[in-house]
Amino acid sequence: MVLSERQKDILQKAVFEYIDRAEPVSSGWLEEQYELPFSPATIRAEMMQLTEQGYLEQPHTSSGRVPTDKGYRFFVDELRPAELEDEQPFGFSALALAYYHRTLWKENWERVLREPEFSRAELLGNFTKFISDIEQNSSRIRRVRQLEVYIGKENPFSSVGDFSMILSECDFAQGQHGFVAIVGPKRMPYQKNIGFIHSLIQTWKKKLKR
Repeated sequence: MVLSERQKDILQKAVFEYIDRAEPVSSGWLEEQYELPFSPATIRAEMMQLTEQGYLEQPHTSSGRVPTDKGYRFFVDELRPAELEDEQPFGFSALALAYYHRTLWKENWERVLREPEFSRAELLGNFTKFISDIEQNSSRIRRVRQLEVYIGKENPFSSVGDFSMILSECDFAQGQHGFVAIVGPKRMPYQKNIGFIHSLIQTWKKKLKR
């Protein structure tokens, strides 16, 4: 079923707010924050439709909703180049740089583990397995297209479905080829992270031409 423009607008705002606040998003909150030209009851009805279509889910008995993998995928696919935030911090995500079967550089891992998602003890073990799977499959990762965003269970390199990964091919000095990856909770700031990778790749390309 094709989403209406109103449903698209509500879904994008709901995903953005959940990424920002890490709390289920209610119809009242959206109406208050964005001064939308329709009532909370209308927003609530649209969010129920989005839930029935698999874009949102209701984790508890509260009125708030959170994005599903399908909801995050819609949000990422709808991002326009003008919305990407170049050269901004990549937030509560971790950066890895690698080629062949060797990881060269990791950054920001401690901050990732302080995010609310990791209040669930089993998620720490899942994250460790996720990272291990990615490193063990680095030879397969080199076959991806220039930039890919894998959300949850979409990731072909790990069976762990709790996280997202943004991945891009890159060239290093002396003709070495590899990839840069940003990993973290599905609630990662996709605009910042995609913009950060674009900026990083362009910076390296300029340096290699010198």
